[in-house]
Amino acid sequence: MRFFAVPALVLLLAACSSQAEPTSTPEPTPTEPTSEPTTMPPTPPRQEPFDIETDGKEIRAWQNSPEEMGFVYRSQPVDFTLKPRNTASTPQTGARIRFVVEDMDGEGDLTVGGDGWTCEGGRDIACTTSGTAEPGGTWAPLTLTMRHTKGGQTRVVVHWGDVAPHVIFRWDTST
Repeated sequence: MRFFAVPALVLLLAACSSQAEPTSTPEPTPTEPTSEPTTMPPTPPRQEPFDIETDGKEIRAWQNSPEEMGFVYRSQPVDFTLKPRNTASTPQTGARIRFVVEDMDGEGDLTVGGDGWTCEGGRDIACTTSGTAEPGGTWAPLTLTMRHTKGGQTRVVVHWGDVAPHVIFRWDTST
């Protein structure tokens, strides 16, 4: 019995392997080299168009989106520093930034100025500089001073390049 079992097993395995389709590994297709190498620089990370900060005490900052941010405070006036950034890939000379003051339920007055900047206007303030900023760098900072004559919110739309984010200044008069 042993004698017949081994040849029968060999025949069975041979039959099974002959019916199975051979597996083949696909050959990778060679890629043709391009005639010109690409010289595109890597895409830089997204940069905010400006930074705005304050070192005033008891001021709470918030941001809903890149287009809307704000500050809540109980004492005033409050000074803020705005640093406009060059988001272009080349050095830029000269800059213009506009601040449009819109009272919501409060009444606020904004004054703007800074070394190397010329600023004019009341509720629509235009500031210009002839300074130069490297890519990713900033121009000289601007100082924004907000004074409210009535508690509540005042929105300032900052027109800078192709963006116009809103900065909301809220003087909280509640106790």
